[in-house]
Amino acid sequence: MGPGLHVVDAFLMEGQTPAGPRGPGRSSRSCRSGGPPAFLGPGTNGREGSSPVCNPVLAPDPTKMREVGMSGKHVIGIDVGKSWLDVAVEGCERVRRHGNDAASIAALIEQFDPAEDIVVFERTGGWERNLEAALADKMIPWAVVHSQRVKAFRQVRGIKAKTDRIDARLLRDYGRDRLGELRLGRREDVTLDCLMARQRQLKAMRHAEACRLATAPLDAVRSSIEDVIVHLDKALAAIAVELARHEDEHPDLAFKEEVLCHQIGVAEQTARGLLALLPELGGLGCKEITSLGGLAPRVHESGSIRKRRGLAPGRTSIKVVLFNPARTAMRFDPQIKEFCSRLRARGKPGKVIMVAVMRKMLVRLNAQLRDAIAKAPAAAAAR
Repeated sequence: MGPGLHVVDAFLMEGQTPAGPRGPGRSSRSCRSGGPPAFLGPGTNGREGSSPVCNPVLAPDPTKMREVGMSGKHVIGIDVGKSWLDVAVEGCERVRRHGNDAASIAALIEQFDPAEDIVVFERTGGWERNLEAALADKMIPWAVVHSQRVKAFRQVRGIKAKTDRIDARLLRDYGRDRLGELRLGRREDVTLDCLMARQRQLKAMRHAEACRLATAPLDAVRSSIEDVIVHLDKALAAIAVELARHEDEHPDLAFKEEVLCHQIGVAEQTARGLLALLPELGGLGCKEITSLGGLAPRVHESGSIRKRRGLAPGRTSIKVVLFNPARTAMRFDPQIKEFCSRLRARGKPGKVIMVAVMRKMLVRLNAQLRDAIAKAPAAAAAR
């Protein structure tokens, strides 16, 4: 892509004209034009006295959506599917479809400008991983937004129809509307998450094979299972080497891991798991971080109704990571032991106490990491 050529210009070079007031290809205005609209108003169909366009996603972009904005970022919404990507560029109503494969993603990303563009998309069961990795390699800013918030945004705008193209436009508009609140992804977080996920998978497979070995009735079956276990042990060792190398290449992760390990019950594996699953740790308040971790109590009260409180949905894997550290802290951390004693005296069940301890540990770890980064930002970046 030549200098000064933007992704919207690339769209136009391929013969795709921007959407005018009466649909794609009906307007001669440039997608990036900042002047007054060629039609009578953003809420009409191009004729004086006509009714507004019913679906705001299908209507022409408002002026504010065509402008780059204060942050200088041009928002691109991508709806990720198993086989393709639907791409909605800010300022151009036409949605393009690309294949969700390495070659197609590489061709698409070549049109993006790291200095001007920001890509917004949702998690889609892992099908977004290739796109995320490619964006990280090219140093293009991206943000993964929460699907429930996008759904609420859809409801607020009164959009009933649902297609891949509408979803791409909705992600683009959501990114523009929440531009100052988006949390940009980081390449080191993506790599750590992938390595830790693979390590969990290998450990689960090894555990399953070890259980089968204990009950294997035939020598041939036992030999086969032992061969698989040996292979899995080698794979786990290779992952451990990759994790150590990744930590050496990113001193800030090593610094965060060292801070987290000061908590009783938290060791290297737990710290890495938390940083992989919860990269926001240390950057949010206690309510936000516990809600993300799925450890925030959800209140349901209305009038005289007082329902039993339960856990709010979140990243359920956090509870798996914190379970054994919480058990250790309940035995050896004096403050946690006293906290558990108070809960038992109030008649709280054991599972409620366990969840309360996990929540307290997550809040404490978040505060410790936040304070450590605030006190020694230079050390966090240099170590």
